[in-house]
Amino acid sequence: MRSAWLYLFLLLGGGLHAQFGKKVESLLTADVNKAPNYDTAYIATYKSDLVISLVTKLQLVDVAIEQDQGEDLTYSINGKEQYGFGLDYKWLSVEATFNVPALTDYDPSLGNSSSKGLGLGFTGRRLWARGFWNTTKGYYLNEPERWTGSQDPEVREDLRNRTYLLSLNYALSGKQRFSQNAALFQMERQKKSAGTFVTGLSAWHTTISADSSILSPALVDTFQLASGFSGVQRLLIGVTFGYTHSFAFWHKGFIHAAVLPGLTYADQRITTPTEVLHGTGTAAVAEFKLGAGFNGDRWYGALTTSYYYSTAQISEKLNLSTNYGFVRFAVGIRLGDPGLKVLEKVGL
Repeated sequence: MRSAWLYLFLLLGGGLHAQFGKKVESLLTADVNKAPNYDTAYIATYKSDLVISLVTKLQLVDVAIEQDQGEDLTYSINGKEQYGFGLDYKWLSVEATFNVPALTDYDPSLGNSSSKGLGLGFTGRRLWARGFWNTTKGYYLNEPERWTGSQDPEVREDLRNRTYLLSLNYALSGKQRFSQNAALFQMERQKKSAGTFVTGLSAWHTTISADSSILSPALVDTFQLASGFSGVQRLLIGVTFGYTHSFAFWHKGFIHAAVLPGLTYADQRITTPTEVLHGTGTAAVAEFKLGAGFNGDRWYGALTTSYYYSTAQISEKLNLSTNYGFVRFAVGIRLGDPGLKVLEKVGL
């Protein structure tokens, strides 16, 4: 009897798994017998080709304490280069980068910094989503003489910043002439210039922490805080609205630009020497992109920039902002259809 129940369980489980696989496949794949779901006069697609890229990034990962009036106190990382690779196929994009000390332009007087990041994306015709995780440890204070009265560098190797970001966007134009894949991952080519207004969702989770107060005791009064603080944990969820456009020229060249500002709900926890303060409110976010490159039939090369900014109040007339930006250079090659049947189960 027990074996009969086990057989029935396996049979039902296998059937459910098969139905789930078909459902996922139907959502993510296109029927080859249907007409293209884009304007072929504007877009050429290579989405059935596996694309492998070598990536170099020059990144900006700052933590800034902003006053309503007066200068901002900013911490930056020492050694901004990251190296890695990307893999793109149909709707999937994956990219991993990390710092390589032997290849990084360090200033020994500014301490040691380490960083690594991972990006994962889905790019459809009108809907696209991208999430990434970046962690950085080791910062130095910009303009130390202004804040400490000394030209000697102030190094905070204990300062850590871990950021998770999810960006979900929907193209409002129904003409199907703009390709996000052509703009960001070169899995398609923008044959003619096109753009679209975009609305979307932006979600951030940032944890900034240190072994001692991020703000030195000597500066507590300057920034009108009751005490120092050694950590901030912030969750932002909100909406964005903006415009994105790709300019095509010389058949295989392109320039891409996008601006998406937004307003979010903010949930924030601040760690002080005596307690953890919790509050909610609103925060401003913004996403900027600019890029240019060559997009051939087999090879591509692109130089792109992206910048993400968020700021939220931590006390009266004082904000804490986190900035993540990069200049990215990538060279990639299209290898054709890999022909792996197992990828079809997840719509690839």
